[in-house]
Amino acid sequence: MATLNASDWDRNKAGILLHRAGFGGTPQEVDSLAALSPAEAADSLLGPAKLLPPDPPSFLEESRMEEALKAERAKMNSLSGAAKEEANRGIGQYVRATQGRQMTELRGWWLNQMAQPTRAAREKLTLFLHGHFATSFEKVRSPHLLYQQNSLFREKGYGMWSDLVLGVAQDPAMLIYLDGAKSRAEAPNENFARELFELFTLGEGNYTEKDIQESARAFTGWGIGAVKGNKAGLQRGAQPSFKNMPKWHDAGAKTIFGETGNFDGADVIRLALAQAAAPRWIAQKLWRFYAGWPAPEPLLQELVREWQSLKGEIRPFLIAMWTNPNFYDPVRAADRVKSPTEWLVGLCRQIGRPLPAPALSAHILNQLGQNLFEPPNVKGWDGGIAWINTASISRRYEYGSWLVDGTQGLQKLSGLNMAKMAAESGLLKMSLPEISPEGMVTSHGAKDMDPAEKRASLEKMKEAMALPPAPVAGIATSEERQSPEKLLATLSSRFLSGETIPEDLRARFQQAAGEKIPFTDAAVRKMILAIVQSPLYQVT
Repeated sequence: MATLNASDWDRNKAGILLHRAGFGGTPQEVDSLAALSPAEAADSLLGPAKLLPPDPPSFLEESRMEEALKAERAKMNSLSGAAKEEANRGIGQYVRATQGRQMTELRGWWLNQMAQPTRAAREKLTLFLHGHFATSFEKVRSPHLLYQQNSLFREKGYGMWSDLVLGVAQDPAMLIYLDGAKSRAEAPNENFARELFELFTLGEGNYTEKDIQESARAFTGWGIGAVKGNKAGLQRGAQPSFKNMPKWHDAGAKTIFGETGNFDGADVIRLALAQAAAPRWIAQKLWRFYAGWPAPEPLLQELVREWQSLKGEIRPFLIAMWTNPNFYDPVRAADRVKSPTEWLVGLCRQIGRPLPAPALSAHILNQLGQNLFEPPNVKGWDGGIAWINTASISRRYEYGSWLVDGTQGLQKLSGLNMAKMAAESGLLKMSLPEISPEGMVTSHGAKDMDPAEKRASLEKMKEAMALPPAPVAGIATSEERQSPEKLLATLSSRFLSGETIPEDLRARFQQAAGEKIPFTDAAVRKMILAIVQSPLYQVT
């Protein structure tokens, strides 16, 4: 595969790589990459093949909710009438509140991993895999299982594609999401087999309905946890895990992609990845995710040959992509629209501020169209230009002002539901309803809190949500603050990866600068905002 010459490697390309392979960064990080060769730069971003996993989110240390619910539901079943309805309602509210709090923590935890320079490239790949093997909390209903799947992507993402696909096929969250855990010899479920071929490995038109039906039979018997009677259940206190249950497996002969045998799920994956369409499908998806545009046929053939020569090992394939001259094609530079997650994490990194509180970060991403752990469907997010519409671009400009200028004493946050966000952040506590031996039900929801305690919790939430103005003292030197042209060059280098500044943006920048020199921090923020709120920033 063609490789970029070291003589063609420059600071501009280093900035592009830092953004596309990760989430952008500081001028100092761009300089460090520019000082390396293209291959060394790509390798340094990816880090070691084996990287210590990050510390897990704290909610994993909590006692399992299922055990507490089991006892409360036993009490509830002894009630009748209105008391039973009230207890059931209280238990439902507690479950939803607990899961909502854990999901907010999980989203904040993952965003913080993305914001770490040493982990950015690995987390970017994890983000790709989350969209490729889309799985949603809406159906899985378990923050623990979604964390487990997220960790699988991180653990196996640099290795062999075949190992990763097999790991996903046996992942409890995926088994729930596509109904694989319910598949039995007498009633094989086709959902996973269909999406395995259409979305995960081959693409539409490269398999038959018969291949799906026969593969569904092969996947029967793959379930979750322990077996109790005829249902899949969890042993007391155990974490959900994959379990192969032979008595539920269809042991008959199956014909898949023209081959016949007593195949199981691992065989289906082996047969699917042996199809000619398999390397084309994943090579194109990876190229489009990172480069922002589909590889034309000659380039795609190069990518496929590279994938095959590497036997589907992902980490070296990423290096090959990132060192290919086409990856930096200036004609296609504006084709790649930043996803909401890239936009949020990247902007915070560029202006040197921490990410907003998890509840606020989750709100921003949801409003921009990328609610992590809740993709819209099994296809994931469409990406590209689909990220931008009239509503989302207006919100990007609004949220950009929050991150750059601050929220001015919560004035900009006045439309948010602080009570809901306080509950999602764990500041408004909810516990299980108490059921007395006499059948009395005492609720413990947010509305039942002591008013003074509730006010204090909301004040803490407001403090956590408030965003001070971005620190810009280190972004512009005293010399640069004396000249609009020098400051524009500095800021465009930081925020636009060396792009040529169009005249309309230059005019907006000069208008934001005003006439007072040297430029104050407030003036510098106005100039940054002129860039952040430009169409060009959404694609660079």
